Amino acid sequence: MSDFFKEFNKISKLDWENKIITDLKGKDPSIIAINNEIEELNLSSYYHAEDVTRKETPGNFPYTRGMNKADNSWQNGAFIIIKDEKEANKKSLKALNSGADLLVFKTTKANTNWKDVISGIQFEYIHAQFVIDSKSDFDSIYTLMDSDSNQVQYNLDIVKSNTKENFNSIAENFKSNQQAFCSVNGFKLQNIGANTSQEIAFCLNIGHNYLVRLMSIGFTIDEAAKCVSFKLGVGSNFFFETSKFRALKQLWSKVINAYNPQNGCSHNANITAVVGHLNKSLKDPYTNVLRQTTEAMSAINGGAEALVVKPYDIYSNCGPTELAERMALNISSILKEESYLNAVIDPLGGSYSIESATEAIARNAWKIFQKLELADDGIQSDWFLNSIKEKAALRIKNIKDSSSILIGINKFENPEKIDDKWDYSQDYLGLPAIILENALTSETL
Repeated sequence: MSDFFKEFNKISKLDWENKIITDLKGKDPSIIAINNEIEELNLSSYYHAEDVTRKETPGNFPYTRGMNKADNSWQNGAFIIIKDEKEANKKSLKALNSGADLLVFKTTKANTNWKDVISGIQFEYIHAQFVIDSKSDFDSIYTLMDSDSNQVQYNLDIVKSNTKENFNSIAENFKSNQQAFCSVNGFKLQNIGANTSQEIAFCLNIGHNYLVRLMSIGFTIDEAAKCVSFKLGVGSNFFFETSKFRALKQLWSKVINAYNPQNGCSHNANITAVVGHLNKSLKDPYTNVLRQTTEAMSAINGGAEALVVKPYDIYSNCGPTELAERMALNISSILKEESYLNAVIDPLGGSYSIESATEAIARNAWKIFQKLELADDGIQSDWFLNSIKEKAALRIKNIKDSSSILIGINKFENPEKIDDKWDYSQDYLGLPAIILENALTSETL
């Protein structure tokens, strides 16, 4: 072992602080602190080894650093909206030929012909997720799929009232052979303006709700845990978003551990990261690509098991362009095949600032989760809904008065039209419009 460092004196945190005070030349050191009003985080701009006491390694409880020990690989997903079955099938096959190994299907049609949608797709070689809104959809898909495959996931959202009455009958299919079918949609919270702690608390509350329901009908904690999956949105704050994924892994393992599981793998939080459209602009596709890339990196560094980058123009009046679809898929492929982000497990783990941010977000989220668990109305509680509305309103205010800068939206907006087919006066051009349009109500949850 090298004795190189014997030549240097150890620098204490006090030495650092004295040097900072000197460099600030009499200014108050608090001016360099990080105080984020939306996230309700007060963090230092510098950290020392003395600040981090816990030494955690990947693959060990509480699994902040994930369960992987071999690599940091993830599934590269394509989001397929079904308006026409045969067109959706063509898009699916094209995505697979372009590097996707995960297909996420969501239908906008009643009585979808799922056989036409999945024709020619070899599911034994890929992963698939089906967003389920009705039992009839579930029955149609389930009969077409290999019931023993753990590569197929059914995203049933318990929060939606039209699925509650069918929950038990669907669950019966997974008692002997568990597959993820209970979906916790944290992405929805991120999309309406919630902060990281609120999104995690929501996920924990709904995820715990699933566990209780499943165990009440005969599932063990190990069986129930395998049936739960999470979707998280990814925002633009690189370090906070990475910390959010790590915090959810840590807290979910804490929830599972309370029920004394027999298998260590039951602690795993199965997370699909979704890079959405919330902070994207139709007028600035190149800045969008930069945002999508850094947001994808946050999710990967945080340990997401699957990544879906939605085309930035997916909800424009004319739908996504071919270029936007291709770039959305390429981002994940390039980060894996050329940047090798799959080679290092939790690459930011051990960073004093990341560890501190993870712990701070986890503490805030756990407090909200505990309050939700005690509330009669849970996520429908007025205090919870209003707290998210406050964060959404603050985000809008910050963008309108340019306290928060979004290139291409409220600063350096591209004056030229990128595509003449779009109606720019009607299309979504930034965060304020989408939050105002989808103002949080009890119905949205």
